[in-house]
Amino acid sequence: MVLIALLQIAIIASLFYAGRQRVEESLPLFCFFLMLMPLEAKLVIPGLFDLNIMRVSLMTLTALYFMKPKPRQGSKLPLATLMLLHVSWAVLSTAYSLSFATSVKQVLSQVVEFYLMYFILLRAITKIEIVHKMLYAMMLAMGICCVFSLLEVFASWSVLRIFPASNWITYNGGLDPLYSELGRGLRVRATFPHPILFGDALAISIVLCLYLLGYWAKGHQRTSLWLILFLMVWALYKTQSRGPWLATIFCCAMMFIMLNRHIRKYLFTAFALTLIVLIARPGVWQSIDALYEASTDPNQPVGTSYLYRHALMDSIVNTVQKDPVRILLGYGLGTFRELGLEVNFLGETKRWYTCDNNWAAFLYETGYVGLFLIFILLCAPLLLALRNYRRLGSPEGPLSGVLFIVIAGFYFLMLSVAAYSWGQQGYMNWILIAISMSLPHIKAKRLQLSRLHQFNADNQQSKTSALPALREMA
Repeated sequence: MVLIALLQIAIIASLFYAGRQRVEESLPLFCFFLMLMPLEAKLVIPGLFDLNIMRVSLMTLTALYFMKPKPRQGSKLPLATLMLLHVSWAVLSTAYSLSFATSVKQVLSQVVEFYLMYFILLRAITKIEIVHKMLYAMMLAMGICCVFSLLEVFASWSVLRIFPASNWITYNGGLDPLYSELGRGLRVRATFPHPILFGDALAISIVLCLYLLGYWAKGHQRTSLWLILFLMVWALYKTQSRGPWLATIFCCAMMFIMLNRHIRKYLFTAFALTLIVLIARPGVWQSIDALYEASTDPNQPVGTSYLYRHALMDSIVNTVQKDPVRILLGYGLGTFRELGLEVNFLGETKRWYTCDNNWAAFLYETGYVGLFLIFILLCAPLLLALRNYRRLGSPEGPLSGVLFIVIAGFYFLMLSVAAYSWGQQGYMNWILIAISMSLPHIKAKRLQLSRLHQFNADNQQSKTSALPALREMA
């Protein structure tokens, strides 16, 4: 616990130092900490909540925001009405929750933390340069996570072992944070709660890394990004997660269609390197092919995990529809993981405590109305990002297109795992949403400054040209 306390103190001090002039300057470091630090790095406050790195970082950023001068922005806050509706419904659902205390904690983590972070980031971000630094900081954090995954594979050691064993998230009755599964062997997770969640973050980060290579990186930044990209592709393969693989392919295909030649040459290069690896190491392709073949075999663990998601959705729909109140309000945020649900799967009824479909979890925990509200709230920035991609022009336009792609990819990944409120990738999603919503303001401010500079230059030129005439008159 001493290590965790010292780590949290160091993070608070470094954020205050980075934001000593303006809160905007601390945002890259804030993003770095949120992506790197695990849930295991927490101080447990009995009877209340866990003080993890995400919360400590957000509390520090909030303090900085209210202590430092804030940039002048318009009073309108995008998505504010939808957020208010969702918060109201989440509170109402909590009042009828099967586990009131659990739902209150989940309202704080899923609603208050995400929306507070969104508000601060949206108000603090004023320059495209800071946005690129934030994305680069996240890539550095993912690169370090990939180094941790190398240690898992080649040294059979997890960095999570440095934290107290009582904080470890373990699986299959194991007593070690290393994740090993029948039929797939060791699956890397780095600092993430589960290999699939690590894979989700990698799928998004690979796309962002390609964007930075094509539009921003120079010199040593480009070298480090290429190294990180190579490590991320390797770690993605080692997660042995089908959904993130599909999402990466889908997102890269969308990038090829939507973005110009600046990014396509990097896509071609990455594809060529991948093809070389597959040819040089045919065992890699064979293992991928075997995994997808096993996904359709109900007699293998991999196949049953795939089929379970269909049975899960049917069971949730049937359970919610048993009670008119639950149709509207659900059973309360966080109740699935605590109380579980009986699922009829492969002819056997068993209580499950993992909801491997976040959209189904929204339905179970907040009812059809809650599912509708969160769906509209999450899709609104997706549509706005697509509009900004068409309207803003470079450099904000291409970035809006990339954000549209990765946010859509994240929503696809939520079909196969509870990715929204469990792990770093949920925070990552709302960071990207906040960046996307800030781009029109950044564009408007940049154009305003450009006109002001042009006006000052024209005035200076007119004064200079008038000097000879004034001298002659004198």
